[in-house]
Amino acid sequence: MFTRSLLGATLLATTTLAAPAFAQDWYVQGFLGYSYADDAEHSGNIGGNTQSVLTDLDEDLSYGVSVGRNITSFGNGLSLRGEVELSYRSNDVNAVDFSGNGAGNEANPGGDISATYLLGNLIVDVETSSKFTPYFGGGLGVGFFDQNISYGNGVTIRGDDEVFTAQLIAGTSYEINDQVSLFGDVRYTRGFDVTGTRTSPAGTATVSDDLSNTSLNLGVRFTF
Repeated sequence: MFTRSLLGATLLATTTLAAPAFAQDWYVQGFLGYSYADDAEHSGNIGGNTQSVLTDLDEDLSYGVSVGRNITSFGNGLSLRGEVELSYRSNDVNAVDFSGNGAGNEANPGGDISATYLLGNLIVDVETSSKFTPYFGGGLGVGFFDQNISYGNGVTIRGDDEVFTAQLIAGTSYEINDQVSLFGDVRYTRGFDVTGTRTSPAGTATVSDDLSNTSLNLGVRFTF
């Protein structure tokens, strides 16, 4: 899975950055955001039964950098650009509810789930008659997840995993001058089938879930 994901991200990045150039086609950008993680619901065969661990996660900061270039213009005010994104998000554990103990939060929740993303994005800019340029797009690549969840009396879910990841993007940029723009966007990212190991006094079990995260970002872009 990791090899296929990394190959896909590499191919998308190569296509993105190898397209014909035009004036001021390259850019580099950085962003800082507010990260909201959806609840994680790890499921697996625990104690001989299919059970789940629902984890509520706090909001936290996210940040990232991208290198990209303009690719082509479609006409009618639409143009395509591509970028390679490296970003990071981490969210602390707020509460844990284990189905095997009935409904209700477990004692002593702690830990976090963090992820580093390497993604190739394709983005469509919608030109307007102002300095504002709305845009939308998506990306594919690899998410490197680090899970460290604890609760109850020494129960943990831990593990590092590299999985196929997809992303949706929507935002608006504001042109300060020909070289510098500010932007704000929303990025929804989902890593598929992230696996970890649940360890308890009764033994170990493999659990997994799709882990998703939404970030609201502000950033600056330098074009050259």
